[in-house]
Amino acid sequence: MNNFKEKTKKFIDWIKEECKDWRTFVIFAIVVAVMYFPTWGGYLLYLIFNWNWCLIVATTSLLFWAGPFTPFFPLCIAITLGIKRLLDLNKKNIDTKN
Repeated sequence: MNNFKEKTKKFIDWIKEECKDWRTFVIFAIVVAVMYFPTWGGYLLYLIFNWNWCLIVATTSLLFWAGPFTPFFPLCIAITLGIKRLLDLNKKNIDTKN
């Protein structure tokens, strides 16, 4: 059990260290906005055009992501760190070519 606690603490510390950069926060904000677009975009379209299907899609999306055992933020964190890793690799490749 101690091994699990140590690994969990190490993982949380790694995530905190990765998210200190301001670029990572911006990427995270963009990922959250894009992943949550069916909800806020649907409500926005309903308010603008009064389309009932947009209200239904937005509410369904909200209920899905707000439901129990739906890993919204872990998915956002994973996608953010993946994008950051790809950008870091791209930056290294550009630096080595010059």
